[in-house]
Amino acid sequence: MKNKPIILVTGAAGQLGVSLQEEAKNHPHYQWHFYKRKDLDITKPDEVERVLEELRPTFCINTAAYTNVKQAEFEKQEARLVNVTAAAHLAKICAYYNTQLIHLSTDYVFDGAQAHPYTEDDRPQPVNHYGKTKAEGEALVLAESENHYVVRTAWLYASTHGHNFYRSILNKATAGESLQVVNDQVGTPTSTTQLCAYLLRLIEKQPPGGIYHCAGETIQSWYGFAKDILKAHQLEVPLEEIRTPSTEVKRPRFSALSTTKRF
Repeated sequence: MKNKPIILVTGAAGQLGVSLQEEAKNHPHYQWHFYKRKDLDITKPDEVERVLEELRPTFCINTAAYTNVKQAEFEKQEARLVNVTAAAHLAKICAYYNTQLIHLSTDYVFDGAQAHPYTEDDRPQPVNHYGKTKAEGEALVLAESENHYVVRTAWLYASTHGHNFYRSILNKATAGESLQVVNDQVGTPTSTTQLCAYLLRLIEKQPPGGIYHCAGETIQSWYGFAKDILKAHQLEVPLEEIRTPSTEVKRPRFSALSTTKRF
């Protein structure tokens, strides 16, 4: 056991954390440690230092984040604490213990003003508080070590668990509800299965530190994604395309991620 590379996963109760626990069964050559928030709250420096000192992990996959885009506008300090302050401290402690951090980020660091997929080299320019905290967190993580990774993903969903668009559409349609879905936000839906495989490949290949994108290949609107979900499950319910309400938190209209950077 002691010779196995150690992988620490934070935020293990989230949809990606749960998916990684499933994926870990296929990779017994690693020693996995999954920490839910009650076991490791990354906003508490003492807890972070205690766990890192005890485990001395080879890698740390940080899936812990404040992700409620709407609520972030009202809980700005809380969002900043998790996505910026805690992420930076985690990156610093990981660097101290020679642990490579893999920090998850988002397409929401971009403003959506361009009409072609965003690359890792495009300059972040977020349009809401959530996006701003994630962009700032990215920069601080990378500043702590040239070996750390930031992995941006987009419109993440697990088909079997968690609270996400895929399961919300599926549950409503199964119950026979009619659906109204926005057609003026475009992105790249990404399954946790795809992201888990990507993260494991990153660990195995160990390319140079920096920013990487992992996203689905299909560029579509939420409405288009909903149509695909209904088709895949052979469900037929009324589906209406609508525009994003003006009262909504501002979101990027086009946030598809380019995945041409290979390793």
